[in-house]
Amino acid sequence: MDTQHRTVPLTGTSLSYHVTRPSAAGTPVVLLHPWFGCWQFWTSTTQHLSTRPCYAVDLYSPAAGEWSAAGPATLADAVVAMMDAEGLDRIDLVGNSVGGIVSQVVASTVPDRVRRLVLVGTGASTKGSLPGFAQAVDRWIATGQDGGAASRGAAEETVGMLFTGRPDPATWETYVQAVLRTDPAYVAAVLGAARRLDLLPRLGRITAPTLVIRGSEDRARTAEHSAALVAGIPTARSVEMPGAGHSPMVDRPDRFAALVAAHLDGEIPRGNRGEAGE
Repeated sequence: MDTQHRTVPLTGTSLSYHVTRPSAAGTPVVLLHPWFGCWQFWTSTTQHLSTRPCYAVDLYSPAAGEWSAAGPATLADAVVAMMDAEGLDRIDLVGNSVGGIVSQVVASTVPDRVRRLVLVGTGASTKGSLPGFAQAVDRWIATGQDGGAASRGAAEETVGMLFTGRPDPATWETYVQAVLRTDPAYVAAVLGAARRLDLLPRLGRITAPTLVIRGSEDRARTAEHSAALVAGIPTARSVEMPGAGHSPMVDRPDRFAALVAAHLDGEIPRGNRGEAGE
């Protein structure tokens, strides 16, 4: 599958992204990866969305420039800048974890430009995150703020928390190296800003029909996080994926892609705002 690497300039830095099938006729899909994940998490998803242009954003890429005040809000501005550069007037938006937080900011800031929204393993705030993952994030924030270097052990620990199994060695190495190559201070800045952000008051501004997906084995987010999103977004429903972790596009790629494709292609059942198990 041919994927084009592109960049858009930002103030003092740039944003990289990877485009699959740019000339396809369907609504463009923008995909935002989790922190400690990477844009390659979406490889299987983009393969399944075969009639659509797909834009997998590298949210780590601004760290290569003179970034400042990094956080979900500035990353959301960067995503909109990419949309403008590509002439994407209206998109479908899929975001996991921190990518899901950025997606909420985009969808509540420019609601007329987001046709449909998928939020994966995320919440309107990080309050109530499960202790093990929260403690790992605390360690990353402390390391970055102290000017320390990321260790391989720390990277493997946090990457491994995102799914229930371990991918093949080459894929695993791709995931780990994406984290190790990123400036720890930048990683810490985004995590710290995400910790301070509470999007609950903004959820009512999201007009896109929204699917909230959570893996039953998610080690970071709880069912309460999903419920808060469904309660706050005017047209939303939630699905729990049995056996999947924080990033179900890696754990259960076929089932995840099927759920996403059905949501992007179909209609939200009228009045269905509750938990929809499988």
